[in-house]
Amino acid sequence: MNKGVITGDLVNSTNIAAEWRQTIVNSLKACVADFESITPVRLEMYRGDSFQIVVDDAEQTLAVAIALRAKLKASTPENSDIWDARVSVGIGTISFESDSIVTSDGEAFRLSGRAFDAIGKKGLNISTPWAEVNDAIALVTRFADEFVSSWTERQAKVVYHSLLFPKTQKDMADDLGMSRQNFNFHWRASNAQLILDYITYFKKLLAQHNQ
Repeated sequence: MNKGVITGDLVNSTNIAAEWRQTIVNSLKACVADFESITPVRLEMYRGDSFQIVVDDAEQTLAVAIALRAKLKASTPENSDIWDARVSVGIGTISFESDSIVTSDGEAFRLSGRAFDAIGKKGLNISTPWAEVNDAIALVTRFADEFVSSWTERQAKVVYHSLLFPKTQKDMADDLGMSRQNFNFHWRASNAQLILDYITYFKKLLAQHNQ
């Protein structure tokens, strides 16, 4: 069965004050916990600013990757450079899964690692075992990454809530303590609907191959 592996590291981690390190870790863990009702997700930090994640439901991997970036941005303290991460998504089989994620191995790990090695200045990269899927997702991923990279703290908060706790816009605005007008402003500015459509498109591509 195919699974998803996310490899990532924090952007400009050396500029993040030590007092905020635990907040970042807590934000990543909170994101993983929010996915518990959707799919099992395992997170492991290493080297201080890097992490790997295993997502049991491969089709949810892109949603997890984008939600992680949104959660980091939404958790950024005032008067700080906005937090973000570079993340690569690998889809495939896992041949060896140990207690430690970073010592596990398999196709999904190798594809995620190669995608991360090739990520360059981008914030998101995807690699699957199917060339036609990689070709179909590559260009739209570049557009989506531009949107995600430009999110403000409030825009990220709106998208995160839309991903994990979808309701009517009025109810989501109430949940976040925003007026509906303010929520709608951040919804449009973040291109939230296009991001949700992008994730749905990815799921459909995988569903055609992930049998």
